Amino acid sequence: MHTLSLLTELVASVGMEPVPFTRISSARRALRERAPAVMVIDDDLPDGRGAELVRELRADPRARSVRVLFCTAAEAARRREISQLAPVIAKPFHLDDMERALAKVASG
Repeated sequence: MHTLSLLTELVASVGMEPVPFTRISSARRALRERAPAVMVIDDDLPDGRGAELVRELRADPRARSVRVLFCTAAEAARRREISQLAPVIAKPFHLDDMERALAKVASG
């Protein structure tokens, strides 16, 4: 199963409303309409780095409170770097680990 499909199902199973995106540009458009409570984002997307989008969120007073979890296959050095912005869970991950990480981020 594709990671996006898996995460979409997991997010729905814990009572959240998933809104999946495969590109930063699509996420930016959606964020202009409504800021989510929680966002799970990969750092390596087809049209850019998830970390750049998170930096934009942190700079925007309307979206600053969005809780973020990175889910990425990036190497350890990059994971340490982006962990300064938000918690990181490495791919591949166990579903239980992702569920715990998501719950922790969602609870603030």
